[in-house]
Amino acid sequence: MERRFLDFLELAPRSQKPRTRGLTTVLEQGHSTTWVRDMLEAWGEYVDYVKFPVTCVFMPWRVIEDKVKLYRDHRVNVAIDDPMFAIAYYQGKAGQYLRTVRDIGFTHIQIDTHFLGAEETIKKAHEDELRYFAMARELGLKLEGEVGQKWEEGDRARAGRGLLNVEAIITETRRLLAAGCEHVFLESRVIREAIGDYGEKEQGTRQIREIVEAVGLEKIFIEITGQLPFDVRMCHRFWAVRNFGPDVNMGGGELIEEIRYIEGVRRGITFVKGPSKSTSMLWLKSLVKNRGKTAEDWWKEDYPIDPNLAQR
Repeated sequence: MERRFLDFLELAPRSQKPRTRGLTTVLEQGHSTTWVRDMLEAWGEYVDYVKFPVTCVFMPWRVIEDKVKLYRDHRVNVAIDDPMFAIAYYQGKAGQYLRTVRDIGFTHIQIDTHFLGAEETIKKAHEDELRYFAMARELGLKLEGEVGQKWEEGDRARAGRGLLNVEAIITETRRLLAAGCEHVFLESRVIREAIGDYGEKEQGTRQIREIVEAVGLEKIFIEITGQLPFDVRMCHRFWAVRNFGPDVNMGGGELIEEIRYIEGVRRGITFVKGPSKSTSMLWLKSLVKNRGKTAEDWWKEDYPIDPNLAQR
């Protein structure tokens, strides 16, 4: 790891790559290869995975190959999102797709055979999912799963009125892990409905804690999409660290140019415009309170939520 700026100043501890916890996944946004190279030179040490979305299909093949190699040269795992597999699957080209992305250099993949979840096709979709899981593993690809949908219709993760179907989420997460998935992402929009924009909904927070405790912190990714407003993204990152500590896995739609904020939240030294009149710089707060030596669980410092601020 390259020497960081002002390295004589002690910060909250952080594991180094390759990590097994405290992972961050960013979204490949289609910027130029030169821009990505510059970002990785500055922030690559804090990026563990990059996910290529379905819109990368519009880019030249050569550019995708160059970017995949660039990310891997910076020790970043390279994943490809599930809608791309869904297109190949419904066109009868799933096998060709898996072999192709493996040959390009992708390391991780999401497989979706249940795009609409029609009742009459569930059995076949499940059988096909297991078949392509096995094929992907044989090709050397690692699997990632996801629970929850971006839309409400047919989503078994939602129980209505902003609540989660905890039992269904735990059951599906365990199924995906048992089938060979390395991690499971909890859909960002499902999280937002449960915890609110600022993490102010206590019942949703309790439900997600129950899910994480049941399946293991290291197996879950708290998905935070770049499609959320900036203040909401920051509050969700802060909420994740306050509830699960700096080693929580975050990402899916994170933006590489915001890694400085993500790391700042993980280390407790970044301001978050949240629903409290107290400081969000919890590590620094602990440092001051303890006269230069922070508590081991500094992220548990008091951060009272003001309902009036949360409703603004």
